[in-house]
Amino acid sequence: MNKKIIAGSAALLSAGAAVGAFAGDKLIKTTEYTLETGKAHGEITAVAVSDLHFSVFGKNNCRLTAKVRKAEPDIILLPGDFFDCKGGKSNRELVINTIRAFSEIAPVYFSPGNHDLRYNARTGEDCLDLAKQAGASVLNGEYSDIEIKNTNLRIGGIFDHAVYEEDYYNRWRESEVYGFLSDFQSTDKIKLLMLHRPNTFIYTEDLWNIDAVFSGHDHGGLWRLPFIGGVYAPEQGFFPKYDRGEYDFGNMKMFLCAGLEGYYIVPRLFNPPEILKITIK
Repeated sequence: MNKKIIAGSAALLSAGAAVGAFAGDKLIKTTEYTLETGKAHGEITAVAVSDLHFSVFGKNNCRLTAKVRKAEPDIILLPGDFFDCKGGKSNRELVINTIRAFSEIAPVYFSPGNHDLRYNARTGEDCLDLAKQAGASVLNGEYSDIEIKNTNLRIGGIFDHAVYEEDYYNRWRESEVYGFLSDFQSTDKIKLLMLHRPNTFIYTEDLWNIDAVFSGHDHGGLWRLPFIGGVYAPEQGFFPKYDRGEYDFGNMKMFLCAGLEGYYIVPRLFNPPEILKITIK
């Protein structure tokens, strides 16, 4: 093959990767879904935002806030990893101000992710208190019963790790999380659960009477390949079955958000930052 053709092809591929990496780190998209419950008196709009990891989208995250506002949410769900174990005071203030800006748009509900808890361990601060001070309702092993547009909803939040040992199912059914879920599902209200790591439901045989779970953590598989999907997700490994999108677990829906950040120095590729807009009917 002609050396010029080879050089030209390599240049095009490099340019494509560069554009893909830029789009994967900077251009926020809104992915829309519909949740049919048969229990809503009129449509309710929920927006889910995950995995900020101290990242910046415009001054004071103005571009991110504008995306959320444009979706006209009735509630805003933040299923974890807004804080991070890296960064300093300015990053912390950015997250606080971002949550505060969200709370001026609609009621905000926050549940922790693994990096939020690492932030606590590294700094000695409690990011759950910081989120609460910024205007969010913090739910960690808790739920709140609310009414929106004459419709009753139960909003919950938990954090749990996937476990792989042989006695997983016995220990899982004796865990506090299992007890919480059993209590959480015992209502006729619309049930929306924030759970940062999707693995609690990916790796369990139990089916729950929950309308929808909102998760993050997997960053959309980080790099996305045509016809293949995500390349890598934590705990699932390479070419994960669950990376982003809508999944069914019995009668329960899972909305897995690709989130906003890459993995530290590794950028997202062909995988733009994402927020979710869910119309509940």
